[in-house]
Amino acid sequence: MKLNELIVGIVFFFAMAVLGYYTIIRGEILNKKEFYYATAVFEDVEGLNIGAKILVNGVESGTVSSIELMPDSKVAVNLKLFRVFTLYENYKITLKNQSALGGKVIVINPGTQEIDGNVFYTVIHMENLTGKTIGDPLTKLTEIIDENREEIKDIISNFSEFSRKINKGDGTVAKLVNTDSIHKETEGLLKELRDTVEDAREQAPVTSFIRAALTAF
Repeated sequence: MKLNELIVGIVFFFAMAVLGYYTIIRGEILNKKEFYYATAVFEDVEGLNIGAKILVNGVESGTVSSIELMPDSKVAVNLKLFRVFTLYENYKITLKNQSALGGKVIVINPGTQEIDGNVFYTVIHMENLTGKTIGDPLTKLTEIIDENREEIKDIISNFSEFSRKINKGDGTVAKLVNTDSIHKETEGLLKELRDTVEDAREQAPVTSFIRAALTAF
């Protein structure tokens, strides 16, 4: 019984050793051969975390390896990339929300060599690339509301007062809204318009006859 337990233990530890070799040691060796680095500089990274995905034209191509605050208060983000692509001068590097539920992702548009006759050269050095942050719309909306809180309160108050006056019948607009005279006048104008059209139809044969008689002479 003890011999069987010993054999099972040896097999288990051997399997774990093989698994560790292929997932850690061998994996690290392959990764060191394939990965390369670039640096993008942003004004604000809005909670970007190490390990966040990097997408190149929608294809997962790397992760964020480090984030550093620079002396000028800008943020340098180190990009660990495993896909090789050509970067042109009209590239775009954007930090935005991965989904409506949150999470950040860096999206790279490598650019193109030519647009409408304008030629763009290849970017050789991939350090200090320019990045742009697309803020969370809900956060921006909250900031706008907070900055204009008093003005919004005045607008709401004025609208409430305007509605109250209309309901009470105060003011010219309220009288126009609450009076039936406009409706009646509109009906009268429509009736006159219909009568005019009917008269024109009735007189059309007579007009045609007179025009034909004059043409004959």
